[in-house]
Amino acid sequence: MRMASQKASVSSEVVKARAPQRARGRARVAALMAAGTELFVEKGFAATTMTEIAARAGAAIGTLYLFFPTKEALAQSILTESADDLSAALETLGERSAGLPPAAIADALFDVLGGFLQRRPAYSVLLELPGDEGWRRGMRKRRREQIAALFSRAAPALSGARAERLAVIVPQLMRIPLALGGERHLRDGILEELRLMLHRHLEMPD
Repeated sequence: MRMASQKASVSSEVVKARAPQRARGRARVAALMAAGTELFVEKGFAATTMTEIAARAGAAIGTLYLFFPTKEALAQSILTESADDLSAALETLGERSAGLPPAAIADALFDVLGGFLQRRPAYSVLLELPGDEGWRRGMRKRRREQIAALFSRAAPALSGARAERLAVIVPQLMRIPLALGGERHLRDGILEELRLMLHRHLEMPD
């Protein structure tokens, strides 16, 4: 089913992706998800077909439908894996950043989020589609809590209210340079400007 029913949610369309039980199946699923990621980034979700995804992965179309009954199921699996990756990266950052100044934590957070969005380019593409609002709310809440905790453990620590605001602002800032795609020279310069803006903001009294 196409996303022509753009109002339909990703998860309501999903007849749940089938979890592979063996190593061979897991390898096939990984290849299908990688192919889907590439094509969603290259062509967009709506323009990508299941036939193209199977061909890119070097798999039979029946194999694709066996594990992902719909294109929406594949998109949700990619989003879920990406969100788990981001959560793990933020947990690792939290373990090594406690006690750092807020500006140093902001720098490290920019590095983590920038690396994640470059490593997982389909995340921003798929997150813009209508989808499982319950899952998305839970994912955003978890991400905000993790980022707020980073700033709350800074030295000096920021107030809980300010840390929560930063947890909303920083991911939005990160999306600005990455929206420029291949304009690397401009993107990197904008990223540096955003870092400076956040540094100056953090110099203001809490």
